[in-house]
Amino acid sequence: MELYQLRYFHAVAEVGTLRDAAEKLAVSQSAVSRAIAMLESEIGVELFTRRGRANELNRFGRAFLRASRTAQRSLETAVSDVRQLAGVDAGRVALGFLVSLGVATVPRLIRRHHACHPAARFELRQRCGPALVNDLTSGAIDVCLSYPMTFDESPGVKWHPLFTQRLYAVVDRDHPLAHREVIGFEELAGQPFVALDRANTLRRIFDDACERHGITPTIAFESTDITTLRGLIGARLGVGVLPKAATPPPDIVEIAVDDTQLVRPIAVGWMTNRYLPPSAAAFRDTAIASCGLPD
Repeated sequence: MELYQLRYFHAVAEVGTLRDAAEKLAVSQSAVSRAIAMLESEIGVELFTRRGRANELNRFGRAFLRASRTAQRSLETAVSDVRQLAGVDAGRVALGFLVSLGVATVPRLIRRHHACHPAARFELRQRCGPALVNDLTSGAIDVCLSYPMTFDESPGVKWHPLFTQRLYAVVDRDHPLAHREVIGFEELAGQPFVALDRANTLRRIFDDACERHGITPTIAFESTDITTLRGLIGARLGVGVLPKAATPPPDIVEIAVDDTQLVRPIAVGWMTNRYLPPSAAAFRDTAIASCGLPD
């Protein structure tokens, strides 16, 4: 049974003839006749009594009309709900992002988006970089904010750069380097490090910097959470290389590093080989228009 057959049936039931129904639907009379015949054949009973050109509903037709109108209203509601879910103004955006972007960057972007689309809704998912790309390719999220360089091999993923995050050496307040405004990366050699695990994009940047400066780091602690790392640093258990905190804890100091490559590029990503809902496309465009947004 096809939806168009229900529309044709309802039109004939309303106006009473195949010709008038065809005019109302802007189709040929033969198309309406075939649709009604196919519907009756599938159901197994005739729905109309033919009296000349008139088509009057019989008792089976009246029963089917009541039930099919209920079904049609449910379908119309479902279509409306889906359109609203994907719509630009009030649709839902499934957004994935790096955990470290959740304090300032993501709220700021959502606020900017709400300035134009105040009814837009968001489903937020915080993950590490590889997991975000998996979510993107599987369809669990529509767009993501991540560090793209590690994932260039992912087919169908399109990245647009937004801004770069400068990374800082982070030490406790009593550390010998704590009074410095700028240090060289090599000055961290020999220090015990706290670092994110190897599934995290920041860990790759840290490892690349160590290799670039000829440092073999001693990793005292690994974690999946930047807040935990800052706590370990404040407890004097190591030093770290991290993005600047929105509100740094009082027991740590963030020091600029004299290395222009010690940055994390942030980009917005989406799939080019899959339908992107208008709501998600609108947020992507908001993010792109906000290029240069500070951390």
